Amino acid sequence: MAGEFIITKTNHVSFQNLQSITNLQFRAWAEFLNTRSLVAYAMSTPVVLCVDQLTALYTTATDTSENNIRSFSFVVPGGRTIRVTEHDFNRILHFPTENLVPDPTTEEIHAFFTLIRSQQPNFFVGEFLKHYLPNAWNFFFHTLIHVFTAKLTNLHGIPLFLQKIGFAIANNRHINIGRLLIDQVIICMGPLDERTGIDEDVLCFYPRFLQLILNDILTDDERETFAEEETMECMKMKSNVITALIRKNNYLPGVPTVLTEYLRTVPLPLLPPGE
Repeated sequence: MAGEFIITKTNHVSFQNLQSITNLQFRAWAEFLNTRSLVAYAMSTPVVLCVDQLTALYTTATDTSENNIRSFSFVVPGGRTIRVTEHDFNRILHFPTENLVPDPTTEEIHAFFTLIRSQQPNFFVGEFLKHYLPNAWNFFFHTLIHVFTAKLTNLHGIPLFLQKIGFAIANNRHINIGRLLIDQVIICMGPLDERTGIDEDVLCFYPRFLQLILNDILTDDERETFAEEETMECMKMKSNVITALIRKNNYLPGVPTVLTEYLRTVPLPLLPPGE
């Protein structure tokens, strides 16, 4: 690799200090995501990023999907080739692993966004826009975008895979989240020759999830080969964005917060006072 290895400012850990969220409704939604949802561990677990480990993974990984199992393989110093599958993503990131059900259909997703009162004029688009949602659902998807996507721009858009994850969380549906995420990792990586070309910078996406996977998979001896490596903190969400979210959504003052049947059973104040 002749270019620079750049860890992108993506794959944030969710709000760590819930008490810093002064809006009690948003604090309840953050608590739900961090502690009670299908993705609680992936949302809330920080990790120290080990740059050399991520470099070794990202500059040797290839798509090794086969037999309808999504996977990539990479090589660590010492020569061992490690295959990471969608099942590893589910296990290591504590997503559902048993009794998985199919992803929601397009019709179910449209019905979901209708239920939660999306004001988007054209529903038949590939990417819903979160700023057409009432405040609480705007906050919900704002958080998911920062945690689960590789987006550096257009942070208003909710891509299809995240629509499915959001639907699953809101309805407690045990879909194969690991498959959706590893697919995004493989797409972001692209072909190996594009990550090892002359003078080409390598952009590392999903660094936090990949580091959590490395921490689980690498042996002690393999970790020791990186003993003196550079480290950095993962990206963390800040509560000061919430004021901006509320201010930007003032044009939807009359749109109520509507909860799914599952969310109505969650013992947290997800609705604002009076609703």
